[in-house]
Formats: sequence, structure tokens, C-alpha cells
Amino acid sequence: MPPAPENTSPDSPDVSAVIVSYRCEQLLIDCLSSLEAQRDDVAMEVLVVDNDSRDGTVAAARERFPWVDVEALTENLGFARANNRAIARSRGRAVLVLNPDTVLPPGSLRACLDRLWAEPGIGVLSPRLVDPAGHLDRRCKRGFPTLWSSFCYFTGLDRRLTGPRSTRYTFGTLPEDRAGDVESVSGAFMLMPRRVLDEVGGFDESYFMYAEDMDLCLRVIGHGYRVHYWPAVDVVHIGGGSNVAGRRPPEANAAYFRTMGPFYRKHRPGLRGRVMAVVISVAAEAMYLASRFGAGRLSPHTAQRETDATT
Repeated sequence: MPPAPENTSPDSPDVSAVIVSYRCEQLLIDCLSSLEAQRDDVAMEVLVVDNDSRDGTVAAARERFPWVDVEALTENLGFARANNRAIARSRGRAVLVLNPDTVLPPGSLRACLDRLWAEPGIGVLSPRLVDPAGHLDRRCKRGFPTLWSSFCYFTGLDRRLTGPRSTRYTFGTLPEDRAGDVESVSGAFMLMPRRVLDEVGGFDESYFMYAEDMDLCLRVIGHGYRVHYWPAVDVVHIGGGSNVAGRRPPEANAAYFRTMGPFYRKHRPGLRGRVMAVVISVAAEAMYLASRFGAGRLSPHTAQRETDATT
């Protein structure tokens, strides 16, 4: 086993797993069960922040897993703010930001931690994320979402146009079975050394949800660390866990369309970046207004993209 990293106190757990839940009772139970099965391999603390589910999610988690710290909020703070609340209270030498619609196979967390500590330059690590049928969730290795690569991804053209410009969003130049550094990973599984997270800061709370994972990864890279995709371990990511009957919650539906404009303004400074941000924002607002007529209902084609895109 690699030596323990410097930081925190000697009695700190190996890892703090931070989970934000919202109306996903059974998915959260399955996720926590998969973590519980690994407590003999990994000294962990698990902190769940529930974004005002108003269903049985909190009660079920507290009853089934008394060792888990469950905080029940009285309002939906979104993904970034809720995660930051738990991160601020966590004590682990590493922090794992984990979606409630994930299931970790036995031994996977120990393996990921060993990989993280084996290479001090890694600031964020993600395993290969797969759906329940074993198919790759392509958001677990990503590049910067240019307009063209995003268009290719959401229309499916990137499965036919396989050049680097067309597949940049899903980092198509890196095969899914090969480990390598990427520009971003999915917020469904982000394993980070505490020292790196403290240096870079937590999630940008100006994002309600969507893009905050890409934003954090880019800031990690900006501080000189690597974002690493490691397919030696598969973790199941169901995706869309808080959607009900094919519908996004209203706040999530608005954020889904309104996030990328501010993201572009932040990460592509200069005149060209500002112009692109305006174009994206106008197009996104039109799509958001159109989506409201369908109350956020997803078509079968879009539902697959949403499954890929859920963080």
C-alpha cells in the first residue's frame, strides 16, 4: 500500500465520501450499501446532504445506515452548494464526491485510493463509469465543450465523425480502456486529495447544477495538477436518478439550459469568449422556453444524452 499522504490529523479517515441526494430513496440505499460493504478495506466517513427531498429518502438513510452523517436541508441548495457544506465538515485525507445513483463494486474504492496516492500529481481521479448494462458513461472522460464537439455529442454525430475536433467533448482521442489525463470527469465520481481541494477551493456555487464538475476540474489543472481517467475499475452510474417519469425537476431543468453561457464567460475570456457566451445563452434560453411547454419531458433520444450528462 502506498504511504499515507501528508495532511489532516493521524486519526483522519482515509476518505470522506460526500453524497448529495434528492428524491432518490432506493438509489441512495443501494449506493450506501455498496460503500458499507467496503468499510473493512477503507476507513471512511460518509456525509449525505439531502436537498429537501420531502419523501422517504432521509428517513430510510438514517434508519438503514446509522453510521452515516445525514443532513436534511429545508431548501434545495443545488449540487455545488450542498456538496460544499459536506466538504467543509469532512475530515478525510481524500474527498470523494459521489452521486447517489452510483454503485461501487467490492474493492473498487481501495483500488482508486491506492492509485490516487501512487501519483502525487493527480488532483482528480475517476474510474470508468458504466451503466447497469456495462456500457460506458462517456461523461467520465471529457475535454472542454467547444460548440462543435457539444453539437456532435448531443446529436450523436460524434459516433460517426471520429476526429479529435468532433469528439473533444468526450475526449475521443483516449480509448475507454486506456488510462490517461483528461480535461474533466463527471461529478458522479470525483476522488480528490484533501490538500488539492483545499488549495483549489470547492465547487463554484454560482452553478446550481451542471458544469460545476467541469469548472472544478479546469481549476485543478490551472493549479498544476492532473485530472486522471483510470479504467482499471468500473463503477455503475445509473444517471438521471432524480428525474421522475422522464421529467427534470424545475430547478434542474432551468440549470440544464442556462449553465453553459456563464461557464464560457468564465473559462474563455476575451472578446471571442464573450461573443460565444452570448450566442450560447440566447440559444439555450430559446431551448429552455421550448422545454417548458413539455414540462421538461425528455424524448427517448434526449433521455439517453441526459443519462450521459447527469452529474
